[in-house]
Amino acid sequence: MITDIEEFIKSFHGQRRRTQWVVDAVPLEKTQWRPWPGELSPAEIICRIAAGHLMYAGAIAIGIWEVDEYEISATTWNEALSYFHHKTEEALDLLRPLPNSILKAKCSRPDDNIPTTAWRFLLAMLEHEIHHRSQLNTYLMLMNVRQPNLGGITIETVRAIAGEANAPLDENTT
Repeated sequence: MITDIEEFIKSFHGQRRRTQWVVDAVPLEKTQWRPWPGELSPAEIICRIAAGHLMYAGAIAIGIWEVDEYEISATTWNEALSYFHHKTEEALDLLRPLPNSILKAKCSRPDDNIPTTAWRFLLAMLEHEIHHRSQLNTYLMLMNVRQPNLGGITIETVRAIAGEANAPLDENTT
């Protein structure tokens, strides 16, 4: 459960930094690439992420669900990057002045009108970014571009460390 807006924003910036690493790995010549017709391009994906930030923040801060016309900003990589950065900050600026008590307030989704606590929508905002970051990572793999390490410890590292720690002692080490 998210109980503090400022703590959420700090955590959000950590996720956002990881997303930026993936965005930075997209080759300039592939920013409009699509794995098949009808799929989003990397430029559209990063604009969609930022539009999602603004959508969720607006629903919580002012009680209005709307989606910015992000597609028009995805025509060039520079426009997409600018949109990505500015709209994300605009979303956070909507959240910053809110009292923590707003996180327990009930909001309704426009599609089902079922009341949901605001903190769950902030969680959905993070999940939306993580989903699209994974999509970009998949694109990098399909482009044969090395995917950035997002700062987590890998299973292989843990196995290697555990293997060393659990290895039988050599009679010469005693």
